[in-house]
Amino acid sequence: MHAMGWAQSSYYAQVRALASGTSQLDPWQWQAKDEAWVDGHFYSVKAPGLAALTLPPYLVLDAVNAQSVARQAAHSAHATAHDHWHSHAPPRYFGYDAQRARRVQTQVAQNTPMVWALTLFGAVLPAIALLFLVRWAAERVEPGFGTAAAVTLGLGTIVMTFGAEYFSHVASAALGFGAFALLMREREGPQRIRLVALAGLLAGLAVCFEYPLALLGVVLFGYALARPGRVRRGAAFAGATAAGAAPALLYNLWSLGSPLRFAYSYAVAVPGRSGHAELGLNSAGFFGITAPRPGAAVDLLLSGRGLLTLTPVLVMGVAGAVMMRKRGHRAEAAVIVAVTAAYFLYNAGYWQPLGGGTPGPRFLLPTLPFLALGLAPAYRRFPALTLGLAIPSALTMLAASLTYPLLGDVGTGTWISWLAAGSLEHTLLTALGVTNAWLAVVPVLAAVAAAIAFAARATPRLPLGSVAPALYAVLAWGLVSIAGPTVAGDPITPLSHGAPALILVAAAVTTSLAALFALRHGERHAEGAHGRIVVAEPGFERSS
Repeated sequence: MHAMGWAQSSYYAQVRALASGTSQLDPWQWQAKDEAWVDGHFYSVKAPGLAALTLPPYLVLDAVNAQSVARQAAHSAHATAHDHWHSHAPPRYFGYDAQRARRVQTQVAQNTPMVWALTLFGAVLPAIALLFLVRWAAERVEPGFGTAAAVTLGLGTIVMTFGAEYFSHVASAALGFGAFALLMREREGPQRIRLVALAGLLAGLAVCFEYPLALLGVVLFGYALARPGRVRRGAAFAGATAAGAAPALLYNLWSLGSPLRFAYSYAVAVPGRSGHAELGLNSAGFFGITAPRPGAAVDLLLSGRGLLTLTPVLVMGVAGAVMMRKRGHRAEAAVIVAVTAAYFLYNAGYWQPLGGGTPGPRFLLPTLPFLALGLAPAYRRFPALTLGLAIPSALTMLAASLTYPLLGDVGTGTWISWLAAGSLEHTLLTALGVTNAWLAVVPVLAAVAAAIAFAARATPRLPLGSVAPALYAVLAWGLVSIAGPTVAGDPITPLSHGAPALILVAAAVTTSLAALFALRHGERHAEGAHGRIVVAEPGFERSS
């Protein structure tokens, strides 16, 4: 049950506005900082998809007076040693009014359990659907390794954190990847235009949740054309995509008077005393996007919250995509490369490449299920190397999820400091009155352990072979994680005053290497006991 941030508050204000029959956020303007000021009213800068998806459960909760239960849960959370739900933002964010700041922050804390309930529908269920879709597709790429790829995506990337946050990224990614899965399924047999059209509809609906999902739609349009009958297929996909995206344009027409008028263009840059002192937060370039910048590219990869720093297993996803190309999945490999390149360039040109204080570049989340496809052949061909990089990825994401994912520029060492202090995110047990933080997160840890155990049971056992390449790769990641933030110019780095960050890296490296050596030792013991020699090609063995 994660603490609220500006984005979650903006989504929640948007769903409450829809429940009131409007799109204006005026009654909740001080709670929703991701907002726009248009023609004398406040509006959310967010696409309407997540609010529309969670409107029905909100109406049900509101009808049964769930707010009173939420207030009691917030009271229970406040009784703990570390109340994550009650923030202490300075009064300047609330019109320089200290009394208003205290009142609004109390309201936000009391809203948190309600937002958690909506998150179950808006993020958790879409995340589960996304993992099943990845498992299905990865099984077709490398039979037997789909579960490992999907669980690695769920535990070792920012899907782990955003799958439990009231953001629209996971839902939009699930719709976008669902469109790809339908096209992939259609390519397995005779042409079925209905599946092509349904894929286009999902791609369009994804845009209603996140406007940048239009990039994915363009790539999938090319994938849909990669069969004979291009005119018919292209018309079916494009027409259905337009129909799927139409609700977002109709929302703009209803709320702002024009289908092509987006609140994003009027985003508040400085609230000041009025709440809209300065506008134009995204005024540079095209909705804040300019030409890709080398410095932003470095941030995306090497900063303290960069992809290589926090989730190095994605490197194996890229390697797996190359292997897919060589193993008869040329079209799917091309989609992975195109999606990854398109979103990386777009992110490198955005004025805020990391997307705020998130545990990794959140705007790159649509690429992650595609890279997860590459993990299936990577686990098959390089099991030790892939597992060695998956372990630190999962540990960093678990540390983020247990403490506070949206940490900003204070450095990832904050996660270790909070773990040591027992300052953990609240869970449903906290809301029910459990005040011990470690006891409250036991269900979370149990779920993670179960996911790992089930993935191991579902995956064919392969010989690890030499762990030397994995050893070098994990140590190299450790060096990148330590030096990368300095190269990226982070204000707080492990080399400056980041002792807790060094502990996080050291713990991840140690755990990864210990697991690899333990598995290799057990493998050798089994080989000796059974008198068998494993030959070079995985999956085959002969008696000694």
